[in-house]
Amino acid sequence: MRWIRRAVRVADGDAFQASLFGALVLALDLWLLSRTEYDPTAVAALVGLDSAGALAGLGIGLVGARVDAHHRRDTTPAVSQGVRLVRCAATGALYVHLLLPVALVADFVLHPDHLIGVLGGTLDRDDAPR
Repeated sequence: MRWIRRAVRVADGDAFQASLFGALVLALDLWLLSRTEYDPTAVAALVGLDSAGALAGLGIGLVGARVDAHHRRDTTPAVSQGVRLVRCAATGALYVHLLLPVALVADFVLHPDHLIGVLGGTLDRDDAPR
């Protein structure tokens, strides 16, 4: 079955993964921003998070390329290396989005008043002396 092997080879390619991960990051950004009604603070936070994730992914990709070049002769053309680095940056930005739910849970654990405020309550007790 040649078409299965060809499809697997395409899906395993750096260009396909870079475009897929980039599209997922864009979709998640647009969804999150639509939920916050494009608040400038949320826009700035997402730009910062995406940039930090992309830079981390790019750094990991550069280190990996250097290790590969040190241990074996790399015959990958320069264009493919550039696409691989774009894929690493998109992967890093996507991983930041996957960590956002963990950050939300940590915020609610560390600051339970945020959760109560989101639910519409307060921490004040009705029977507390004033």
